[in-house]
Amino acid sequence: MTLLALRLMHTAVFALCLTCLGLIAHYDLTGRGLVPALWALLPPALVGLGLLLNRGECILQSWARQLTGSGEAWARDVFFLPESWALRTVPVMLPLSLVLIAAMPARYLAG
Repeated sequence: MTLLALRLMHTAVFALCLTCLGLIAHYDLTGRGLVPALWALLPPALVGLGLLLNRGECILQSWARQLTGSGEAWARDVFFLPESWALRTVPVMLPLSLVLIAAMPARYLAG
């Protein structure tokens, strides 16, 4: 896999997960869109599984470092995300995702 292909894939995964979190947040706030919100659980859950399997580090980021041959802690692999934001993505988005996902049963029970 080339670095360009990896960057395209990681950018698409990032955008997809943000969209999914938006669908989940919409359901949490309005109670509408349960079925799309349930489907939207899948991509963030897969990313979470990848983080667990790779000891808290994004698998695509690990591949990017291997492709660049960089011994650095980070290799640029998402097109539109500034480095300062990219470094904070997992520490910020993981807790936010967990809160949004945990709120779904409460919303469902509230009606």
